[in-house]
Amino acid sequence: MPAERLRSLQGWLQGAIMDPAAATGVEDVVVATARLPAARRLAIYQHGYLSRLVECLGAHYPVTRHLLGVELFEEFARDYLAARPSRSYTLGALGAGLADHLAATRPDAGSGEREPWIDLVVDVVRFERAFTEAHGAEGAEFRAPPEGLPEPGSAGWAGTVVSTVGCLRLLRAGFPVHAFAVAVRARRDPPLPAPGEVRLVLARRDFVVTVAEVDEPRYRLLAALRSGVPVGRAGADAGLTPDRTDACLRAWIAERLIVALNGRTSRG
Repeated sequence: MPAERLRSLQGWLQGAIMDPAAATGVEDVVVATARLPAARRLAIYQHGYLSRLVECLGAHYPVTRHLLGVELFEEFARDYLAARPSRSYTLGALGAGLADHLAATRPDAGSGEREPWIDLVVDVVRFERAFTEAHGAEGAEFRAPPEGLPEPGSAGWAGTVVSTVGCLRLLRAGFPVHAFAVAVRARRDPPLPAPGEVRLVLARRDFVVTVAEVDEPRYRLLAALRSGVPVGRAGADAGLTPDRTDACLRAWIAERLIVALNGRTSRG
């Protein structure tokens, strides 16, 4: 078969599998058998492809799957995949938009009253996605903590700009989703968590994802530092004294959440 014809057939088959509604001319491409017409033969691959993507989403979001139950999770997953078909070469990006999709298509959107269980589902999805990203992004393994942080209160200290580790993820949630996730992953069947705002810091250290709960000032400080705000202004905006800000900085340097000062880094 000529290479150009082969590429054309491969492109047609890919499009037909990924977007069944747009598949045309099936009988001209797929050979029917005595038992199965062409459309049914193609449907085997179409259904198999979608089922595998749903299976992958379940693997990426096991806590959400537990929370919703298998049937409802798969219904939401298929709706998501119909609205946002996979377009990436890697399945790691498959569920990146799931939380936003669920938030935009909330069942209670037209009722005028938010249902807490939907807030919980969205928060769990956001947590699981943050956990996955922290696991896969660049960590601080094989790096030595940066040195040379000036003393607090000095001009050099106030103007310092830090670089945070690539795997750092910050998350606000209206429920203690991290504790719920730990219980589910331990194969327990925990009760639904009660509402309660948490601020979470996720990162990977020594190839293990860590999750820490912090208060509002420290969360705001770390978020500002991550976005490039100089130390002095970030601390003041977070409502922290220079000494408290400095203590946070030095702790985060030791924990390797901060990996460079003013662009300078140390490597172990």
